[in-house]
Formats: sequence, structure tokens, C-alpha cells
Amino acid sequence: MPEPSLWQPAGMTPNVSFALLDSAVIAGRSEEPVVGTMTHARLLEEVAALGGVLVALGVEPAGPVVVDLEDDQDAVVAALAVARVGGVVTTQDDPAALVVLASSGTDLPAAGRVRILRGDDVREPDLEWRAMIRAGRTDPAATRVLEPGAAYSRERSVAEQIAVLAASPPPYTAAGLRSLLQV
Repeated sequence: MPEPSLWQPAGMTPNVSFALLDSAVIAGRSEEPVVGTMTHARLLEEVAALGGVLVALGVEPAGPVVVDLEDDQDAVVAALAVARVGGVVTTQDDPAALVVLASSGTDLPAAGRVRILRGDDVREPDLEWRAMIRAGRTDPAATRVLEPGAAYSRERSVAEQIAVLAASPPPYTAAGLRSLLQV
């Protein structure tokens, strides 16, 4: 995991996305696999793209985002994108969440929220996952530097989640990383 440096103000910590992806790319490990055969650089591209969409939809630091995806790799991308923008990852419905990231066919209601759905049967007003990833590539999210005690999820702080990942370094299976990220 990264050492404190000029980019990191005193008393602050990188977020979970930075600790797992950006730090590996900066250290020259961009082409090493992180999830299955997906490299750090490729996963970072997907995560930053979805993060850009989350920012455009109004997700702010400490704002909850519901993640309810069937596919392990999609869940990993979603959790890291939420972490990248400083949001709080939750797998339980939360009326305060501005955005729901879910598989098509989900029973989570829109209820005034934006739903980005992964699957073939996505109808308006919901947004389609692949289209949002493509759109997000035009304005990918920068990483947020957070206080160590900031929430990653309802159960863990950013610092605690980074420690969990540091204790089990890559490469991961998609299911294994999903489990570590609590999604």
C-alpha cells in the first residue's frame, strides 16, 4: 500500500480504490493481474469511468450507494467506483442513496433514485451499465483523499478496508475480491 507523500495531506489516507489500483499503477505494476486476468490498469479504467458517472449523478463523499449486482466482477467495479469518489458502499437498500447499482430484474425500487442496471432488459428511466461505463470514460473520476476514519461501508472505515486488502494481496479471483470488499 502507498506511503504518505506530497499528494497525501497529513492525517489523511488514500481511499480504497487508490490503495488497490492507483498505487499499483504508479509503482509500475499496471499490467499485472489484479482480478483474474484483468490488470490493475484495466480495472482502474473501468472503476474511474463508473466513478465519473457517480460524480455526475451527485454522489458525494459519505453518500451511500446501493450495490446489488449478481456478477462478481461487476460488484468489484461498483464497490471500487463508490470508494473512489468517497461514497459509502452498502448492499442494503438505503433511502438516502442517490444511486442504485444493480442487476436488471432487481426488486430495489427507483423511488426517486437513479438506477444503473447491468443486463439486457434495461428500460427507461433506468440507465444501462455498459452505456454508463462508456460515458464515464469521457470524464473519469479522480480519487478522493479521505480521513482514515471515513466510512467505506457500514461495517468498516477506509483505513480498516485498506488493511483488509493489504493482508491479502492480489491477484484475486473476482469472488474473492468481492468478498473482501463486502459486496
